[in-house]
This record gives sequence, structure tokens and C-alpha cells, in this order.
Amino acid sequence: MTRVITVFEYDRLSAEPVAGAVAIGAAAFSYLESCCLSDSHHQGCISLISRRGVKLLYMQNYAGVLHTPHGVQIEILPKIGKAMAQATARQALFTMLSFLPGFRHLVLEQARVQAEKMPMLEIFVCQFLDSLSQLIRKGLRSEYRTEQQNLNFLKGRWLMNRHLRHNLIQKQRFFVEYEEFSPDNAANRLLHSALDKISGFALSQPTRRWAQELRFVFAEIPPSRNIARDFASLRADRNMKHYQTPLDWARLILDDASPLSMHGDAQAFSLLFPMEAVFEQYVAQRLGAEIGKPFQLQAQVYSETLVNYNGNERFTLKPDLIVKHISSNEISLVMDTKWKMIFPARNGNVGLDQDDFYQLFAYGHKYLGGNGEMFLIYPFHDQFTEPMPYHFAFSDTLKLWVVPFEIHHEKRSCLRWPEKASSTGEIYARN
Repeated sequence: MTRVITVFEYDRLSAEPVAGAVAIGAAAFSYLESCCLSDSHHQGCISLISRRGVKLLYMQNYAGVLHTPHGVQIEILPKIGKAMAQATARQALFTMLSFLPGFRHLVLEQARVQAEKMPMLEIFVCQFLDSLSQLIRKGLRSEYRTEQQNLNFLKGRWLMNRHLRHNLIQKQRFFVEYEEFSPDNAANRLLHSALDKISGFALSQPTRRWAQELRFVFAEIPPSRNIARDFASLRADRNMKHYQTPLDWARLILDDASPLSMHGDAQAFSLLFPMEAVFEQYVAQRLGAEIGKPFQLQAQVYSETLVNYNGNERFTLKPDLIVKHISSNEISLVMDTKWKMIFPARNGNVGLDQDDFYQLFAYGHKYLGGNGEMFLIYPFHDQFTEPMPYHFAFSDTLKLWVVPFEIHHEKRSCLRWPEKASSTGEIYARN
């Protein structure tokens, strides 16, 4: 039986119980340790450290699922969830993931219900199975494909040259070519392969039974023999529209479509997501829909550099977000997102980083000409629910506001906009 252990970003894992760490057992610890030491692919998501002679695994800024082949599934939740119920923290992660290009098929309503009672990996599996069940109810697609076989009866076109080569002795047989209407096509093979792979996951009994029932539907369809080639052969047309969601899930399961997947056998399948990138994408998508015309939001602009040396531009400056006037192309605001928790009420120790201010100072002078407003966006949490009441003044004309961005699925605004900010009234379409 799988044991699900829930931790948060930057927590520590140990083989045996020790203070300040979460014990996961010797076998699971040894497996993850070997992953850290042997495969550079995992560098950055988990690091191996030592404290007072005890080896520990230090979780980095990734959230998701680590599934070991030793009956231990480690669920890593976003650090903003430490003050929330675990289900609420999962929902926050699912909400952000749904804005990633590869996860737009994530059904948030279903995920919110499942988050109350299921670990994260099983929620992903159930969404795949649900989309596959809906596809089967509509009917699997069959296609005509050309077959060449040596049969006991004549069917289709008789290939005389090959018949003579194969059947000089077996004169009762016919080597023929014919068209067969069959469900054996790339899309169905990929779905079968995804079902085969999740059969190796440690899932609850109802989910395992559900997956097994769906595998029976694909019994006459072989799994994919070349996953990359089958994905490449898929063609988008209206007849394949109902296949899109289950194929999106199949790509995630089979093709490591997540920002980071730990490679290995099926029982060790894991999904990890770099939270800085996830948060930045979420903010960009939500704000882009909220900024009102005649302005527009642009992400990852890099038109300016820090210095010029002998005619050569050096050190590219790349703010996360800028707001431009559509007609004049003039930059009105510069914004940067930071996946950090700050605590403005803690005796002045707000958790702001001096390096971030140097960065914004450079952005302000290069993109705004030293005149305007900028925003430093941090995740909303229970101790940072309102914008900091005053701006940080780089000069009389260049101001920086520090604001929270709430993670939720409703249509209302996520950004807590400072009322005193002078330039945002016409830019921001408050909902």
C-alpha cells in the first residue's frame, strides 16, 4: 500500500526521524539520494545536504509529486500553503497549473472536489481516466489502413510477385493487400500506452479498477511501439477534437510534458513544477486579461541592456512584465514577479531582497527613463493580504509598489492594487 507523505517547498527529508525533517524511510531516501547523485536532470529540484552528520534531502522551489518505487509517494505543496489546509494548497497549485500551456485541460472544479480526499498524482490520473471515459462513450475513432498479409483466402488485391515468392509450396495461400477499417491508429495506441503506464502506479483500489476496465476497451488495439513517432503523426482536425483532452493527458504521462519529470520506470513516475515559472505565467495570464484598452501586457521583454561597452550592449535587462500603450508603444508600467513570501507586519523585517531592488532600479531607468511607477508582485498569503501602504521612492519621479497577488479561480481580480498608485486608474480594468 502506498504511503503518501505531504511536505512543502524547502522542507527537509530524512531516512529516519530527526528534528527539523520529515522521515520517509530508508528505502525511499536511498532511491532519491541516488537520483540526486547520479542524474544531473534532478539537480535543482532536490539537493543532498548534511546536518550534524545526518544526511538530509533538501526540497528546492518545486512543487508536485515524487513517486518512489518503494511504496512512498511524496507530495510537495507550494510554500504559501503552510498556513492553509492541504486541500486548499493543492487547489492553489492546480489553479496556477491550469494557466500553463500544457495544462489547460485541467478541470478545476473536479480537481477541487478530489483535492479533499486524493493525493495529487491520483487526481491527475483520475482526470485522464475521466476524459478517456467520455471519449469512449462518444466512440473510438477507426481509420482505413493498408494491410499486406499471406492469407488462406483471397481478399483485396492479389500481389502476384510476393505471392510467388512466399507460396511456391503453400499453394493454398494468397499474398494480398487490402484496406481494413480498424481502431489501430496512432491516437488509440498512445491512449493504450498511457493506460499501461498508469497501471504501474500505486493507486487506490477504485482508481486501479477503473483503469483496468478501460484497458479492456483497448484490448484489440496494440500499445504504441514508437511514442515520439505516433505523437508526431497526429493531425488536428475537427474529427479529432474529442480526442484532444485525453491525448493531452497521455502526452503528460508518456512524454514528460511537465516542466520537470523524474525519469525512471513506471512505478517511479513523478511530476515537479518550478514554482517561479508557474507563478510568473499565472500572473501574466491573469493580468493580461484584466488590463484594459488602450493598454496591453507583454511578458519577458528584453529590449534594453545595462551598459554599453565599446559599442557592444552588455547584460540584458528582462523584466517579467511591462504595460504598453497600444497606439504609441510607450511603456507605462514595469512589473516583476517574485515567488517569495514576505511578512510586512513583522517588525519591519518584511523579507524584501536588496538585490531585487537593484534589479528594479535598473529596469526603471532603462525602460521608464527614471520616471514612472513599478510593481513588485509577491504571492498573497495570510500575512500579506494588502499592498504595502507606501511606495519605495528611488527618486522623486521613480516609485516602486510592493503588492500581493491572490491565487484563486474566480473571475474577480487577483492583484491587490494600491489605491495611492497614480498611474494605474486608467490602465487597470478593475472587475
